[in-house]
Amino acid sequence: MRVAAIGLASWDRLLVIDRYPASGEQSTVLEELAAPGGTTTNTCVALACLGATVKVVTALGDDAEGALVRTGLEAAGVDMSWSVVRPGERTDQATVLVSREPPDRTILWHPGAQVRKGDRLDIPAIFGHDIVLLDLCDPPLLRFLTDLPAHVSPRTRLLGTANYLADPAIPDRLELALRHDVFVGSEKDIRDVVGAPDTAIALDALQERIAGANLRAAIVTAGVRGCTVVTENERWRIPAFAVDAVDPTGAGDAFLAGIAWGMARFWPWPETARFATAMGALATRALGAQAGLPTLPEVEAFLAVRGEGVAPST
Repeated sequence: MRVAAIGLASWDRLLVIDRYPASGEQSTVLEELAAPGGTTTNTCVALACLGATVKVVTALGDDAEGALVRTGLEAAGVDMSWSVVRPGERTDQATVLVSREPPDRTILWHPGAQVRKGDRLDIPAIFGHDIVLLDLCDPPLLRFLTDLPAHVSPRTRLLGTANYLADPAIPDRLELALRHDVFVGSEKDIRDVVGAPDTAIALDALQERIAGANLRAAIVTAGVRGCTVVTENERWRIPAFAVDAVDPTGAGDAFLAGIAWGMARFWPWPETARFATAMGALATRALGAQAGLPTLPEVEAFLAVRGEGVAPST
């Protein structure tokens, strides 16, 4: 399985706190960790752990954090040869607050070096992969890349995310989402992309728009409530797996890796989403977005014990 990914690499600083403080209050830092992160590169590492060949296009700053991110990704088996270093720029960073009460996490983003339109891209090589993951902050580059397959590589399959597209300032955000073969996002992000007041309306709108669009499936995640897969004519609700989570950071990125894995194997959507849900659950086992990522045998063993876990959507 060969995946090309274009998007964000970050350096994460995680602070585990005893409880999330109310305004004006304080909490105690129980543990700290600094490690590679980034939505796109977390997914790349998750795929490498499964055994995929992964090549990423990303941008790093010329700082110490950038060098550490590159070293960590290469050690995980991610090919960084397409990535660039931006002189004078800082590497993208995030401060992540992981609270024990309630069990959740909050991300403070420090935007840094990013891939953008005008960067040199080897389009034939990128589009020659089984799956092309687009997880971009730069709308002009996303417009350019999602317009290309119909003209230069009709067999290319694009996997997109709502991570950065859920921005009301992007007027054509729904049209860009519909250009992908598969699109994944949280309930909130999908509502923002569609411009719908609630999730049910967003799902109906997506299902209606899939007819006649390039999009074949949308997967909407709902945390501990699992996910819903929507195609033109069908829906499936896949419940989440209950686990003793240490840190939910990066669980969604691991879920996305599971979707890419199933796409590349042309699995039925319930099987793909179930595999992805297991990936997301197992990724919460350790502090940090990449520390708990499972291998393929671990996911298979987990699923063998946990059962089917698929329900028809109502």
